[in-house]
Amino acid sequence: MRFFKKHPFITIILIGISYFIYQNYTRVVDYNRNKDTKSSHFINELYQSDERIYNKFLSNEDKKMYDLILKNTLKYKTTISIDLEKYGFYDYIDCADFIDYANSALYVDHPELMNYAGYRWSYRSNKFTLYLQHAYYNPLKDAMGVLRIEKVISDIKEATKNMNDKEKIIYIYNWMAENNTYDHIFTFASKNQSIYNVFVKKNAVCAGFAKASQIIFTNLGIESYVVQGESSGPHMWNIIKYKGKYYYFDSTISVSIKNKESDYYYNGLKQEKMNDYSMKFPEWYPKVESTNMFEE
Repeated sequence: MRFFKKHPFITIILIGISYFIYQNYTRVVDYNRNKDTKSSHFINELYQSDERIYNKFLSNEDKKMYDLILKNTLKYKTTISIDLEKYGFYDYIDCADFIDYANSALYVDHPELMNYAGYRWSYRSNKFTLYLQHAYYNPLKDAMGVLRIEKVISDIKEATKNMNDKEKIIYIYNWMAENNTYDHIFTFASKNQSIYNVFVKKNAVCAGFAKASQIIFTNLGIESYVVQGESSGPHMWNIIKYKGKYYYFDSTISVSIKNKESDYYYNGLKQEKMNDYSMKFPEWYPKVESTNMFEE
């Protein structure tokens, strides 16, 4: 106690740091008892994936590649050598298509993978090499990120606890815009594909926004899916269920425009404005309506 009395300035700083840590990392949040932490595919407390794509659409060979990418991602590995004969590939193009399918399934099933950003590949001298791209290479950053994001989600759940589904959907759409910016400079940087950048750094691109929206909707009890595909170029967005029907939800539009007074701001909630979007692997998803979500 004497130390604190003799050093009031240091005491104030320590109190401030302690308060920051408490507010952002150590406040008690509800533990989701439905999460199966013993699952070999359990990633973190943010999200319990039902691995819908893995279980319903992948062949046994697809699952092996999915598992290979996931296992190496969790170990922060960057390079995987693929034996074409072992997987029964006729050529490297066949292998590349196979990896794309398994990787897309992983991307959709596990938006909570904070450090995984994607991959690239090369084929030289009859050797196929897969290069995994990470947002960062720090397990401590993963652990601290989970704690931080848990608090953000807890605050969102508290803010929306008395809202109906329509109000929650609009709230999340606006929350994305109010708490994030679109990174036009480093658009293709690995970090921008991660939910870590959305919740902690508040700066990302469509992949980060779609995956973060998926995490939030699931925690609020709203059925939703991450979607890869094309709009004006490669894009990611969500499908959400509202009153028994399915619609597109694109928070990248709200983040990009920011201004709620703009005629275009709410286009990410208007199905008619997104009917020209093209889904990758549309068989993975329920049928989407062609009319607007909130036309009642």
